[in-house]
Formats: sequence, structure tokens, C-alpha cells
Amino acid sequence: MSTETNADFENNQSAETHSDETSGGASFNSTTTASAGVSTGNENASIGIEVSAKTGTEASVDGGLDGNNVYVEASYSDTTEAHITVDGQANAEGFGVSGTVDAYAKTGNEASLEVRAGDEGVVANGSVSAGSSVGVDGEGTADFREGSVTAGAGVSVGEQVGVGGGGEATFVDGVATVGVSGEVAVLLGVDVDLSVSVDTNQIAEDAAAAQRLAEEQAAEAKRISDEADRVLAEQAAAAQRETERVARETQAAAEAAQRETERVARETQDALEKAARDAEKSKWNPKNWF
Repeated sequence: MSTETNADFENNQSAETHSDETSGGASFNSTTTASAGVSTGNENASIGIEVSAKTGTEASVDGGLDGNNVYVEASYSDTTEAHITVDGQANAEGFGVSGTVDAYAKTGNEASLEVRAGDEGVVANGSVSAGSSVGVDGEGTADFREGSVTAGAGVSVGEQVGVGGGGEATFVDGVATVGVSGEVAVLLGVDVDLSVSVDTNQIAEDAAAAQRLAEEQAAEAKRISDEADRVLAEQAAAAQRETERVARETQAAAEAAQRETERVARETQDALEKAARDAEKSKWNPKNWF
């Protein structure tokens, strides 16, 4: 478990323009910011609390090409605001959750615009607000192996008028994201956001792993089946050999018994014939007459 603290104060006065072969933009910053915070946690969970305040004017505009995508981003704010923000997260094997709650007080004017379109999809968001308000915004994200789901909601009360909303449908580096957001503020402001991302790369990896496992299981099942067939074939061959051996021995015994029976029959016949001859000789012998 570790604990960290931080504090910062900045007085910003800057203006700049920039451009290259595919993009250009300009920004202006005349703000003063101050913040302080504390965080604590370990490798499985953490929480942080920060207090910040800002006052002044900011404006920026950027546009150009990003690969095969065209984009325009612009923002303006002339506000004084204070925030208390709490962040927390927890992780487990293959799963994680995180959340942020922001309580604030704000007065001033704001406007923003973002448009992006190209081979990665389409993103369009915009908002305008004016007046003073106090409110609370919250956002939570659940991460899992194949993607993530982010949902947010907020409510604010004050003398404010505002409207905003947007949506996105993008596919970047194998991650598909679809999201919608909306904000309406007339005295009572309500803000709702939902975004779902699916990592098709992870799905493909899991599918490939499942395919490999299925192939390994099929190979193992075939090996077991082949081994069973081999054992059954050996047992059947051994049984056949034993059957043939017993049959041969039985046949040999039967033939021997047949030969013995024939021998006994011949000897018996010979003995009967001899006895008959002897009897015949005795019957006609003249010596027997006296």
C-alpha cells in the first residue's frame, strides 16, 4: 500500500499557432489553476481525491488529416469553476472496474465541437452552455478481456441554458466502439453517456485458442480411440488364436479317439473271428468223438 500527495499552482498566459503538411490549429490560454490531491492504493485497487479550481479564458481550434481520417476540433470557455473529484479502480484476473465522481460549481460560458470521419468511423460531438450551476457527474467503466462498457450520468442545478450531444461508431486497431451522449440544461441539467467497446483482436485470439484446444482434444480423442482399437484387435487376434488352438487340440483328440475306437474294434473283431475258427476246429476234430 502506498500513499501520494500533490499540489500545483499555475498562471497560464499563452497563445500559439501550429501547422504541418496535414493539419493546423491555434490556441489561446489565459487561466489560473490550482489543485491539490491525495491517492492511495496497491496493484489491485486504488483511490484518489483531488480538489481543483480554475478561472479564465481558453480557446482552441484544430483540423486536418489523420491518416485517412479528416477531423475538426474547436473549444471555447470563459469560466470560473471548482471541482472535487474522486477516482477509484479495482482489478482482478481478466476483469476490472473503475469510476469517477466529480462535484463542481461553475459559472461562465462554454462551447465545444468535435467531428471526425474516415476509414476508422465517425465521431460527432458538440455542446453549448451558459450560466451558473452546481452539479455532480459520475462515470464508471467495466473492463473485460474482450472489451469494455462505459456509462455516465450527471445532474446540475442553476441559472443555466445548455444543449449538447453526440455519438461515435469507430473501428481502430481491431477495437470497435459505439457510443452516444446527450445533455440538456434548462435550470435542471441532465447528462447521460454510454459507450461500448469490443476488442475483436481478443475475440480472435480466444477463438484461435479455443480452436487449438478443440484440435488438441480431437487429437487426444483419436489417439485414445486408436489405442482402444489396437488393444481390441490384439485381444480379438489372441482370442482367435486360442480358439484355433483349442479347435486343433479337440480335433486331434477326436481323431486319436477315433483311431483308438477303430483299433479296439479291429482287435475285438479279430478275437471273435479267431474264437470262431477255434470252435469250428474243435467241433470236427475226430479226437473229440471219443
